[in-house]
Amino acid sequence: MSNNAKVPISSFIAEDWFNGLYTATMLGTLWVIAYSGHFEGRRKYYHAALVALMYICSTIHASLQWFFYSGAIDANEGTDGTQLVQALDHLSPWLEITGSIFFCLNIFIADCLFIWRCWVVWQRRWVVVVLPICANITGAVLAGLIIKVQADAVESNITYVAVQKAREFTTLSTVYFALSISTSLTTTLLIALRVLLVQHAARKAGMGRYSPYNSVIEILVESAVLYSATLLTFVALNTRKDINFYYAQNIHAQVAGLTPTLIILRVAAGKSRRDEEWSTSARVDSVRFAARSALSRTSKSLHVPPLDAEMGFKAADATVIHLASAIQPDSSSSDIGSESDLQRGRGMSTVEFAEDK
Repeated sequence: MSNNAKVPISSFIAEDWFNGLYTATMLGTLWVIAYSGHFEGRRKYYHAALVALMYICSTIHASLQWFFYSGAIDANEGTDGTQLVQALDHLSPWLEITGSIFFCLNIFIADCLFIWRCWVVWQRRWVVVVLPICANITGAVLAGLIIKVQADAVESNITYVAVQKAREFTTLSTVYFALSISTSLTTTLLIALRVLLVQHAARKAGMGRYSPYNSVIEILVESAVLYSATLLTFVALNTRKDINFYYAQNIHAQVAGLTPTLIILRVAAGKSRRDEEWSTSARVDSVRFAARSALSRTSKSLHVPPLDAEMGFKAADATVIHLASAIQPDSSSSDIGSESDLQRGRGMSTVEFAEDK
């Protein structure tokens, strides 16, 4: 999705660099999905297919840009440079439409995955994701209309129709990206809020030391902050008709697939929280239950049973030794079994035994 403006050549290089980073991440994610064991059965194939589909969309966008750039150079390398500059002034119509299709498809898939992740971290509460779902569906419909209007503008030979379609394209694009921004920002803020609440509950319950995550990395990856940042930059530059919007557009075309892939990588590697760990109340309840269980076990271990007359002094000695070992289980220098302690214990037990009689 672009307007008729001179395309910065270095924007293609920036996209290729991000595509190389994306390629390495994609291969690592597929390997983790296949061998980590956190995905089983059909889930493994579904996630692998999703990762591959997003990568294909991003790679096609990068390949089309590179095809346009290399073709312009090959066709005008023998000239003085004027024709090359003219060739780079405008993208080919079919190239622009094809790139727009895969660009919008990647955004749609990324938004769907962010909505799914938001639904999971909020413990499958549909009320949380109703608005993002509606915005994403509306955006998908608008994307189809945008591509149709773009194709009609290219095929039309009448100047008035072309200008009218261009204005319609601009209006629909503005609404489309507004919906996309609202979806991404809503899910980003909701996920970030949930991560902060869970981390706070874990620290409050005294379980923070058991968390294997770095809090900052968890927020950045889980909430897809990078995706929202690049999308906002792209829309802001495109609205201002800034030539640098090509950089943001090409980078976002790769980030739209890279960011969801990082989320899937965390889940597949077992670094993300399990579904039941996203509850803020379950952590506190589990800690309280554990504390009560530990207290109950301690009380039972310190309980001294009543002495029977037939047990004699041997049972009394054993009771004293058991009581002392329960109070000081880790003391290696203790003289619990010494003769003086046994004498004192035998004397106490004798008094208690006499009183019972």
